[in-house]
Amino acid sequence: MFAYRLCDINDKDCWIAMNREFMAEEIQDDSLWNSTGQTDDEQFSHTFEEALESDDLISLLIFEEDGVPVGFANLMTIYSVWAHGKALILDDLYLRPDVRGKGYGKQALGYIDKFAAERGYKRLQFQSEATNPNAMEFYVSQGYSPADMKFYVKYFE
Repeated sequence: MFAYRLCDINDKDCWIAMNREFMAEEIQDDSLWNSTGQTDDEQFSHTFEEALESDDLISLLIFEEDGVPVGFANLMTIYSVWAHGKALILDDLYLRPDVRGKGYGKQALGYIDKFAAERGYKRLQFQSEATNPNAMEFYVSQGYSPADMKFYVKYFE
């Protein structure tokens, strides 16, 4: 059975491990991101704990297959004048390769939609890299519409 739940402090090691897996896949794909995957566990641990403490703005979900963690979603809240209220940003969605192709991506997006609707969000938004046509095809098949925009980024040390 595939299910989801909010992360708690006991998920830290699992969340870190899956984020490392996700980053390894993404970093191979493109040099967009400001990391080489060499983030140490202390940095990851701090990020996780800070996110858990900010539960009104950041939500971390764990996806499980028969009680075993197999993926995650990192979500952020913003307030949008365009949506006239809260909007949910799906920053990261990851399912381990061995569970892909089972319909869990579709279920995960359904869970995220439900999560957003139950909490009064007006919009769910995310971006997908142009170098990932499978993701783009999947999101469109699930009823999401692409918007041509540029993603600008500036990092601060």
